[in-house]
Amino acid sequence: RPSAKAVENHVRPGERNPIEGKFGQAKNGYGMNRIRARLKNTSQSWIASIILVLNLVKLAGMALPCLSFSAWKDLKNMLRNAIRQILEIQKIQNQPRELSGLVL
Repeated sequence: RPSAKAVENHVRPGERNPIEGKFGQAKNGYGMNRIRARLKNTSQSWIASIILVLNLVKLAGMALPCLSFSAWKDLKNMLRNAIRQILEIQKIQNQPRELSGLVL
């Protein structure tokens, strides 16, 4: 029969699945299984940076749907203006030199 302490610390099988999944993602997608540092501090730094990236990716994915419709509208306008500026620059660069005022 298990001790009271073991029963108290018991984790149901379904509770570990997301945690194990994140470890798998870190190993396969972010190279956590390829860390070959000589010093303990260096290994810990690599692991911490990989976990930081995992958290940032998750937060970025959560932040995108949280943007309000007005933010989407502003983002759309900013992108439209940036594309217009790029097209204007391309149009100026593709003009003959006489028309662009760059005759030497």
